[in-house]
Amino acid sequence: MKKYRVAIILLRKRLHFIYQLENMFGKYMDLKSYSVEEGITPYINCDLALVPSHEVAEIVQKYLLPQTSLLVVRRTLSQEAFKRVLSIPAHTRVLVVNTYWQMSIQTISSLYELGVTHLDLIPYSNDGTSTYDDIDYAITANESQYVPRHVQHIIEIGPRLVDVSSLFDILNKLNLLNAETRAVLHEHENDMVPLSSGFVSMFNHFQQNNKNFDMLLDMLDDGVLTFDANQRIKIYNKRIIKFFSSKLPVLTNCPFNEIFDSHICSILARDECIRDEMFMFNHKYYLLNKQNIYDSETCTGGFITIRECESIENQNLQISRAMTNKGYLAKYNFDSVQGKNMHLLKTIALAKKAATTNSDILIEGESGTGKELFVQSIHNASKRCNGPFVAFNCAALTGSLLESELFGYEEGSFTGAKRHGKHGLFEIADHGTIFLDEISEIPFDIQVKLLRVLQERELIRVGGTRTIPIDVRIIAATNQNLYELVQIKKFRMDLYFRLNVFNIKIPALRERRDDIPYLVHYFLKEKDIKADFPYALMEFFQNYDWPGNIRELKNCLEYMVNLDEGFTKENLPQHMQFQLQQIDSREKSQIKILDDPEEATLLLRFLRDAYKAHTYIGRRELAQKMSRHQIFMSEQGVRTMLYKLAALGLVHLSRGRAGTRITTKGLELLGE
Repeated sequence: MKKYRVAIILLRKRLHFIYQLENMFGKYMDLKSYSVEEGITPYINCDLALVPSHEVAEIVQKYLLPQTSLLVVRRTLSQEAFKRVLSIPAHTRVLVVNTYWQMSIQTISSLYELGVTHLDLIPYSNDGTSTYDDIDYAITANESQYVPRHVQHIIEIGPRLVDVSSLFDILNKLNLLNAETRAVLHEHENDMVPLSSGFVSMFNHFQQNNKNFDMLLDMLDDGVLTFDANQRIKIYNKRIIKFFSSKLPVLTNCPFNEIFDSHICSILARDECIRDEMFMFNHKYYLLNKQNIYDSETCTGGFITIRECESIENQNLQISRAMTNKGYLAKYNFDSVQGKNMHLLKTIALAKKAATTNSDILIEGESGTGKELFVQSIHNASKRCNGPFVAFNCAALTGSLLESELFGYEEGSFTGAKRHGKHGLFEIADHGTIFLDEISEIPFDIQVKLLRVLQERELIRVGGTRTIPIDVRIIAATNQNLYELVQIKKFRMDLYFRLNVFNIKIPALRERRDDIPYLVHYFLKEKDIKADFPYALMEFFQNYDWPGNIRELKNCLEYMVNLDEGFTKENLPQHMQFQLQQIDSREKSQIKILDDPEEATLLLRFLRDAYKAHTYIGRRELAQKMSRHQIFMSEQGVRTMLYKLAALGLVHLSRGRAGTRITTKGLELLGE
């Protein structure tokens, strides 16, 4: 069974509620704790991050890979601990003692939320300035060593527990809310005092109703699932688990696009009901029915039934057509395009507009940028999404073989020709989309025939005389500058302008470096890898030029995963290690050619010391430290030197209290 990785991030190292989560849901979760105080150097790669407060959430956001879910955990007391608190006489002044003041405040907040209003609760501070001589009672969560010695009555409440509402949220975030986990949650809820009794009543009602409904659904022969207005699965029976067990172990809250391919998703997105729609999954055919549920005129969800086809031969024309078009399906859509870069988002917006039209499209981009991903997405977002998608690389064949593959041939056209002839790819793509990759490689004589197909939407097979009308959209792609090829007479100008109705240029990875963390997160998740990712390696990734673009990044990560020796620079592919050595050599030589390399190195050392001490350092203090080493610089002189170091990527300049921080490159330059 897949185990979801859950990171628990605290200001200081404490493991209390990790034990509770491991005891309850260790079967489903791999839990790991982090401490801001001890330092967090990698990017934390997890399915869900848990923090104790909103203040901590703001601090730890920078340590998480993009798109990581973050949840603030609410905590409560055990029933026994709550009874001990209630035993304290009313109106008593009570010291609430934790490791540090902020945690004392959180404990007081939980007590107030539980209705403890009969006590005067005072947060403990160990700053040495506060006295508590007049207080005889203290409440502490396993921190009795911090309680002042004169306190006579110590109420030990033990570790605070994760509240049932937060446990529910955690399961919901991880799509783990099923009959088994609900039963575990129900079993443990009596051990704690709920922060919201109303939530517990609602959950118990939900638990009982769903139990009865689950029994009813499991009696059906068909696979059944219900979904909400956002096309996320809510309830399902055992038959559905059997259908999709190889795809996903837990389906609750799972969106359609994680279990169905893009073709079926486009069908399910229709407003109307669906009757006996056939689809293939894991080499088997199924019939799908969908019924929407409406509130007034708004669709609030619905249900789907799925039944396996008993015999392919006994099915209707739909199955015959599906077998004919087998292999000619586009599996990607625009949700598959990963990244937040503005250039990329504009490209996606243009591609979506192009998809709504019936015009031909030319896509330009370097190798490895994801041109086919865009092509398939355009097809699946168009009115032709239910038709075939045919992809062909124009560099794969030449001459007569290329011509017969594209346009087909009649019987007896040449030696070895099939009896009754053969359909060409344009005919197969009828009522759909044909994707011509590396269009620049088509010979000049075939360009003429292709132009006729584009203009007239009809073709003549090789060796034939009959004109065959076709209804097909053409999307062409190239990794070359096609207009330059037109200028040097290697590509027909009329064909170029006929193809180039919509021109979509896919940005290279080096033009969207800010997307690299998103792509790393996506590819690691795709491989189900939860290892943390070092800052130093991510920094190198964002400075590397990626001549192979996204394909090279994916291959690099796959190489390191298969090598299984960790995400370190030493484990990069050999060609990238050579590039890394060149960068290191160049940076070291750059600092040597500065006007004052010794001063620059000393400044870096001061910044390194501040980094290790988790403190900030400003220009005035840097100037004072330099003077103690007999190097006298004004604040302006320090500023100038820092600008030079920042230009080399060795320091990061910030406004306000954050000041200047040394970067990973700066640390590496000093041999750290």
